[in-house]
Amino acid sequence: MKPIKLTLRAFGPYKNEEVIDFTELQDNRLFVISGSTGAGKTTIFDGICFALYGFGSGQDRKDTKMLRSDFAEDNVHTAVELIFEIHGKIYRILRQLPHVKEGRKTATGEKYEFFEIVNGQEIPAVERQKVTDINDKIENIIGLTYDQFSQIVMLPQGEFRKLLTSQSDNKEAILRKIFKTNRYGEMTQKLEEKKKLADQELDRARTLKNSYVAQIAGALPRRDSTLFTVLDQNSNIYQIQDALVEEIQYYQQKIKDDQKNYEQAVENHHEKYNHFLAAKALNDRIDSYEKKKLTLQQLEQQKPLYEQKKKEYEAAISAGKIQPLNQQCHALYQDKVKQQQILSEMMQRLEQAKRDLTDAQNAYERESLKQSERDALAQKVNELQKLVPLYEQIEKQNQIVHSLETEVQGAKKIFEKVDKQLATEKEQMARINGLVEQLEEKTGNLNELLEQQVYLREVVNTFARYKELVVKANQFKEQYEKIVEEYYAARTDYELEEKKWLSNQAALLATNLIPGTPCPVCGSTDHQQVNLNHEEAVDENSLRNRKSLLANVEQRKYSIEANYNTLQEQVKKYELELGRLKVSIDNEDTFIQQLSAVNENVQQVKLGMDKLAQYKKQLKQMKENYEQLERIRKQTEETFRQKNEQLLKENIILSEQQKSIPPHLQELSQLQQVIQETEVQKNALLAQWEKVQKHLLEVEKFVATTEEGVKQTTKNIEHLEEKLKHAKEQFKQSMADAGFDNYKQFESSLRTDEEIQNLHQLFMEFSKKLHTLSTQVKEESIELEGKQKVDLTVAETEVQRLKDEYEKALQRLNASKDCERHGIDFSEKLDHVADQIFHLEEKSNQIINLYNLLRGQNSKKISFERYIQMGYLEQITEAANIRLKNLSNGQYYLQCSDRQESHGRQSGLSLDVYDTYTGQSRDVKSLSGGEKFNASLCLALGMADVIQSFQGNVKIDTMFIDEGFGSLDEESLMKAIDTLIDLQKSGRMIGVISHVSELKAAMPAILQVEKLKEGYSKTSIVVK
Repeated sequence: MKPIKLTLRAFGPYKNEEVIDFTELQDNRLFVISGSTGAGKTTIFDGICFALYGFGSGQDRKDTKMLRSDFAEDNVHTAVELIFEIHGKIYRILRQLPHVKEGRKTATGEKYEFFEIVNGQEIPAVERQKVTDINDKIENIIGLTYDQFSQIVMLPQGEFRKLLTSQSDNKEAILRKIFKTNRYGEMTQKLEEKKKLADQELDRARTLKNSYVAQIAGALPRRDSTLFTVLDQNSNIYQIQDALVEEIQYYQQKIKDDQKNYEQAVENHHEKYNHFLAAKALNDRIDSYEKKKLTLQQLEQQKPLYEQKKKEYEAAISAGKIQPLNQQCHALYQDKVKQQQILSEMMQRLEQAKRDLTDAQNAYERESLKQSERDALAQKVNELQKLVPLYEQIEKQNQIVHSLETEVQGAKKIFEKVDKQLATEKEQMARINGLVEQLEEKTGNLNELLEQQVYLREVVNTFARYKELVVKANQFKEQYEKIVEEYYAARTDYELEEKKWLSNQAALLATNLIPGTPCPVCGSTDHQQVNLNHEEAVDENSLRNRKSLLANVEQRKYSIEANYNTLQEQVKKYELELGRLKVSIDNEDTFIQQLSAVNENVQQVKLGMDKLAQYKKQLKQMKENYEQLERIRKQTEETFRQKNEQLLKENIILSEQQKSIPPHLQELSQLQQVIQETEVQKNALLAQWEKVQKHLLEVEKFVATTEEGVKQTTKNIEHLEEKLKHAKEQFKQSMADAGFDNYKQFESSLRTDEEIQNLHQLFMEFSKKLHTLSTQVKEESIELEGKQKVDLTVAETEVQRLKDEYEKALQRLNASKDCERHGIDFSEKLDHVADQIFHLEEKSNQIINLYNLLRGQNSKKISFERYIQMGYLEQITEAANIRLKNLSNGQYYLQCSDRQESHGRQSGLSLDVYDTYTGQSRDVKSLSGGEKFNASLCLALGMADVIQSFQGNVKIDTMFIDEGFGSLDEESLMKAIDTLIDLQKSGRMIGVISHVSELKAAMPAILQVEKLKEGYSKTSIVVK
């Protein structure tokens, strides 16, 4: 990066706009910045650094609020603009700070711009002129972060000496920022998290193992076996697994024995049950026979009723056969009545038609006398129609005149409207301009509000998560206190019960002791004091259940305690995070209110920006509209003049044509109205004449048609009477043949098809049921002759007893199977959890070893991140020694020290200086002030060389050095100047701030900073 022009406005000691044009240095790339103390020499460095990165040039100058000039006027914004060249391209960047103007509450005026200059034209270098986008683009173009830039390009007072003389921890922080080695430190943090997770998983696996072991005693019945011996002795998991195998084998053998017993019990039950079923079947058969006999008697009593239904069915069949003849008689009768009604109606219509014929003949005679009137009207219409072309010509001219009058009025209105619109548009443009200015002031502090919003949102979210964790921690604390009480109660209960059980066991053992026989416990044959007192009877299963309950409660206690400890750690973590954010735990409501207020302000500012963009777009459109309206105004004015002249000409032509028409018919509409009225009269007479003729023909035709219809209908009635008489005779004969004495008997026998089917089906079902039941009763009476019912009470009791026996045998078999299954299940679970614990322990040990290695728990006290940084530092010292050799006349060489830091701090980044005159190495802090300056300068230059070698896109064309030359003697100063001259020969621009007169005399160009008597400063460039 090489600066071309720097413009400072209300920045530091520069009151107004101060322009530093570096092109005035001409070909002198090495120059000194000179001026009195406090004049503003370092401020030039601040300006360049602020333009590029948004901060001052030193750690103590990063606060942008300190950059505004105390001399600045209220209406002047603090801003820095830098034009620079890099990689053959020229860029312009502007950063303008907001400030609160007098009489206002909020800061305005914030502005950011970043453009590339190509052939004198500015092209946006970023998609959005936002501070975040500009910062990312700058870092990408220059290839250096702010920390790297301030260490190798911009060397402020005392900053570049820190790398030389600071302790290893401080060097680590510097190198971390410059070479971005924080990712290696983050590896250690991630390993620490993995270590905690691995420990938690291992604890969970061990807790699960203890839970399984505790559940075994409750799942399997206690007996004298190896398993319960090892459980009571708290043996390891492998001993328990071996004992489980023995227990499983025991239950597998027991299953075989129980299976045999179960099968024998089932066989005994089935044999007795079959005898019982045979006797029960005979009893059921006898009961069924008695029921069938009773049912047969009931059916015999219903037989007359179903015989009557049979007769109804046969009568309905006969009636159904002659029903069509009955229906035919009814149909013929209905047809006859209908024809008689038609004949009556036709006679009435014939009489009316004859009267209508007389009236039509009279009307025909009257209309035939009006022929002369019709002829006169037709002649009048023809004469009037001859005048139509003349009137049409006048009407057309009238239309032309009216059209022109309308066009003239329209053109006049348009002209007046456009003129009025121009005035309105002008007022609107002025109003929108004012709104734009107001909104630009209101939206100037958006970036500051957004940064504040991000910070407050982070604080509020941290508070919310902290409170949530505190609530959960309190809940788990309450659960833990309850489970502890429950645990101690269960343990006390179990210990008391166990003590009673052991006492009872001792008493039982004592009752079986025989004098002279060895004791199975101690082996003694002398049993002088024997305790035969029994405690309260204790069930072994009850003791086992209490032990299982105690193990379950203990497991729950461990689980809740682990969760509570985890939540406590998270609560402390969030307390530290709140401390990092510099907030108090009691101020949550204040920050929530602040966030709400900032959110509202941001929303309002964003709305204002949307309105601003809208107003600007609207203003641009208004300007275009105004120009267009100006053009339209000229066009409408010319159109109005032309239309007015044409109207006068057409009015003269119309006046001449109107002189040739009758005075009482001045318009074509009047003539057409007269023609239309005459035409209507003529057409009315013609229409009436045609109507009378047509009506007479229609009436005559209707009279003839009606007379013919009367004759035909009379014949139809006579024919229907003959057919009805024949049908009645045929129906009566059929009814007598079917056995019906009269029509009423026939009518009562009629049934629908569904009713006939139901009658037939009822009779057939009854007959079939009666026949079947009679046959069955007859057959079963023969088969059951001599047989009697058997008493089943004793047999049923025996069957139930045998059933209970085989069910108990089945329960014993299932219990053995359950025990086998539980044993196999616990064996598999213990196998799995033992394997899991083994792998988790192996994994945990690997993570711990790697974690300790990376965090520096070794003899050298060097972490992995610091080891990487040592490589960078070695390369930097190698590059620095090339220049330091010359500056120190070959006396000094920088080298990385391997000495241990005190107080257990990590080592590896200390620097020593090797003195060739003495052949000894010593701490760099032992160097004199001038020697430290030379070493620090060489170290900074070496760092620049290393960074360029690692990052191909970095090209360091410029270097600024602030002070330090005053501590050099004359010879060292000359050597330092020679070093800088060598650097500028490689194409670098080097600026040095110094009060040393020898240095100013040796430099070919000076950037002079002068502090005026008013207090603010001015700059000028002097080329020798």
